[in-house]
Amino acid sequence: MNSNLPPVSDSKLAANLQAKSTNVHVPTPKFFMPVFLTIIIATLIYIGFQVSADLAHVPPLSLYSVILLSTALLIALGFEFVNGFHDTANAVATVIYTNALPAPVAVMWAGFCNFLGVMVASGAVAYGIIALLPVELIMNMGSGAGFAMVFALLIAAILWNLGTWFLGIPASSSHTLIGSILGVGIMNHLLSASTGVTTSGVDMDQVIKVGKALLFSPLIGFAFAAIVFLLVKTIFKRQLELFQPPEGNKPPPAIIRAILIFTCTGVSFAHGSNDGQKGMGLIMLILVGLVPLAYSLNKNLDTQQVQSFHQLSSQTAVLLNQNQPELTDEKARAVLTKYIQTKQQTPEVV
Repeated sequence: MNSNLPPVSDSKLAANLQAKSTNVHVPTPKFFMPVFLTIIIATLIYIGFQVSADLAHVPPLSLYSVILLSTALLIALGFEFVNGFHDTANAVATVIYTNALPAPVAVMWAGFCNFLGVMVASGAVAYGIIALLPVELIMNMGSGAGFAMVFALLIAAILWNLGTWFLGIPASSSHTLIGSILGVGIMNHLLSASTGVTTSGVDMDQVIKVGKALLFSPLIGFAFAAIVFLLVKTIFKRQLELFQPPEGNKPPPAIIRAILIFTCTGVSFAHGSNDGQKGMGLIMLILVGLVPLAYSLNKNLDTQQVQSFHQLSSQTAVLLNQNQPELTDEKARAVLTKYIQTKQQTPEVV
């Protein structure tokens, strides 16, 4: 209890708590749902046109491949949708409860800041997530086993996020997705071991690196939040009105309201730049695995660069064939897969 604050009687405190009302249950404007659905439909249409334009320059896909691609993309986008409304509550809870922003405005603002975070992200988190996946499944992403991996980890993450959201448990989507990836890797190793085939399972070095981040992040956040809290409390210790809860539906003082909105903005932006990359990496993995000609090649190369690359590739192929005349595509694939799994460079790799 802060000794600098004026004493409040029990009856007055009870009256304030009874009168306290937030805008959580205030009905949203009538235009909100049509606008929301319009944005979702427009986004899906844009994605469809963009994918169609990318696939226009590659050989036509079979019906089976189209169904797999569409299903995988819908599940990946579904995970991003669930991740959004699951984790956005962490960012908007304070501004809504304190009446700093109306609930619809807070949610839309958080979504916009998440979008900005994804757009300016470097992609490092996406690569880190992909590095956790079993190597042989990534190398065979276009196969049934590769799609089974993506379906399993995304569906498991979606179901867990929906369950924790329904029960009101503030679970982390990052922990959920990483746990799903580890589960897929371990089960892939066990199933392969039962057939006598050695697989990589999970990259333990990458698991330890990610595990350290997951372990120390809450501790760092706890310490930093405590320091900031004590600092703010010291700076504004004489402005007692800032510590009083707002009455009824009134917003908090201007400076507190600005701080709350700023923190909501920062958390939303950081969530987009971090968590948004996870789904982005998986979506790109799906596209590259199923349609490599459309997404694994750099389309921005000019004619001179393409010719230089072709000449260099031809010269390299001649040298490689001299050293390994019997090196087939299947053998080369097996050698590279083993190298990625074991990180051991053998004469065959060179």
